[in-house]
Amino acid sequence: MKMKKNEMPFRVREFLPMFDTERGSSKPGKFRRQVEGLAEFLCKQPRTVEAYCSTSEDRTISADDYMRVAVEWMKRKSRSASAPRFVVYDDNGDQLYETQKMGQASFLADVEGSFWSATSFGAWQRKHFTAAAGRRSRLRRLVRDGIIGNRMICAVFEFDEHCLVDYQLEDVDWLSTPDEYRLHQLETWVRNTTGEAA
Repeated sequence: MKMKKNEMPFRVREFLPMFDTERGSSKPGKFRRQVEGLAEFLCKQPRTVEAYCSTSEDRTISADDYMRVAVEWMKRKSRSASAPRFVVYDDNGDQLYETQKMGQASFLADVEGSFWSATSFGAWQRKHFTAAAGRRSRLRRLVRDGIIGNRMICAVFEFDEHCLVDYQLEDVDWLSTPDEYRLHQLETWVRNTTGEAA
């Protein structure tokens, strides 16, 4: 399966609001500010980001940049002034992020190689951690560990690298979930490989 050419511009547009240089402002030119904010984050020209957002242009954001944007989008989206429901910690127990949603905490912990826990405000949500969310989390950890290259993961799942990013995301309208059989195949291969190396 390959990402359809007209899908990516809409995905990039979904991420844009978190890159607005003056979020919450009522000033005109919101789209331009969002484009400039994302361009600055990617170290690209605003015209390049506009092309990524356009269905009439051929330029498509790279899969690596797509993942970088998704991670940064999640970091910015998870920020909240209200009491956090989940907290992400590093290996030393130092707090990295506070989030309102469990998927946000799981995503950030997986890509950062850390762990998350629920506060008293979010403890009830733990029972809603579904099998599908667990499979997305396992895929993120496989990608992060890097024992299997992204190309091999894509070959096993029969999708492209843009789809690989999609299958790792949380809190988006186009939520995708890897199937258990192929994910298990990859995890078994990793266990066998790392076991032989040890």
